[in-house]
Amino acid sequence: MDINGLGLDALPLNDDEQRINVPKAITCNESKREVSVLQNVANKQVDKVFTFDKVFGPKAQQRSIYDQAISPIVKEVLDGFNCTVFAYGQTGTGKTYTMEGGMRNKAGELPAEAGIIPRAVRQIFDTLEGQNADYSMKVTFWELYNEEITDLLASEEPSKSSEERQKKPVSLMEDGKGCVVVRGLEEEAVYSANRHL
Repeated sequence: MDINGLGLDALPLNDDEQRINVPKAITCNESKREVSVLQNVANKQVDKVFTFDKVFGPKAQQRSIYDQAISPIVKEVLDGFNCTVFAYGQTGTGKTYTMEGGMRNKAGELPAEAGIIPRAVRQIFDTLEGQNADYSMKVTFWELYNEEITDLLASEEPSKSSEERQKKPVSLMEDGKGCVVVRGLEEEAVYSANRHL
């Protein structure tokens, strides 16, 4: 699936927007796999329709998105393939919520609001433990924002102000085999899904 293969509608209108009757700019047709962008150009309604591999509207549940779009990718990872789930979009459109979700831990159980990352971690551990596999796992956690890579696991010195903190150098490079790697990321060993959910 390419990065254009998944259409996620923006967050639903909030209470204030609904109260003042703000018109919707985006609508989804999940069965037709279409996202429509509604615009007024020179007092004329112009609709642009985009077709995707899958479309999830604002009422889509985290589990449904994960089961349909992400679980097959995690299975490919467990089969030995390198895979990426890439959240792309404008600020405030729900990328962080889709990836992380609402994480009120319920004694090791995933809440309904759990996003892609905790669900993927759970699926990986459940599969490996179900196979009685001998494994070790290390994770990295990084963000690309405004063309700048931030290592989200790197420790910061709390005594320094944000201007004084030195960012650990992280670079995006090719490894000589045509693969892109991010060098200089902190890695953390992970031994169970519960510890990190």
